[in-house]
Amino acid sequence: MNNAGRERFGFETGYEDQIKLFAIGNHLPSVSKQEVSDHLFTAQQYLMLWQRALIQPVGEIVPFTYQGVDFAIPASGKIQSIPSLEWLEMIYLTIVTGRYQDLNLLMDLLNSGQVFHRAELQALHCEIVLHMLGLKDSEDISAAINQLTTLIDSKESLSQGKWAPVHAITITLGFFDVMKTVHQQDQDAYRKAMYRALEMHKEWWTHDKDFSQIAQGYVAMPLLAAAKYAYEKYGFTLDFECGYLPSYIYLS
Repeated sequence: MNNAGRERFGFETGYEDQIKLFAIGNHLPSVSKQEVSDHLFTAQQYLMLWQRALIQPVGEIVPFTYQGVDFAIPASGKIQSIPSLEWLEMIYLTIVTGRYQDLNLLMDLLNSGQVFHRAELQALHCEIVLHMLGLKDSEDISAAINQLTTLIDSKESLSQGKWAPVHAITITLGFFDVMKTVHQQDQDAYRKAMYRALEMHKEWWTHDKDFSQIAQGYVAMPLLAAAKYAYEKYGFTLDFECGYLPSYIYLS
């Protein structure tokens, strides 16, 4: 491979492809749990290499070895504009893989204004998720929840997208209810809340046929991150199995 070839590598594509292989492979009996897990961890590795290649100052090099070949990826020093829902997927992945030190880089993207919200419901979703995961305190989490529920009931929410209110009910509030029981250190309530949240995850990802090809629907990454958090912090486990929430991932 010539030097020019060694200065290019598709980290973003690798991240996206490995996430799809993880999500779909989790539901295929022919794919081993180890293979599925490997796809997940490789996705997180590509994610961080992609981000480092983007944000490190121009002139710096991101080293990487693939199949025995050494790559030297020049950093671009780019200022990004990442939709908050896509950015949260990066947060979930990093928590699930237990690579907590990488959260600092991702939070720096938020704190430096490189993450944006397409609508008020998305801003509230992000605020609630980060607060419940202990990554960024909300000024008033109760007020944020009240604002969210008020917005769901208003006509204004429909202006933020046809399915925006449904997402807020099934995904945002489902996640909040699970994490609330974790912080209350109530395993029985946690199990019940997680079961309900997984039912809502299914409702969200199957209510519209256009969602059937989106990899995120195959595994509930927000709830997988919540399960990882609950297990690592309090030893909480679930008393049921669900294809949307592979236990061999969050218990590893």
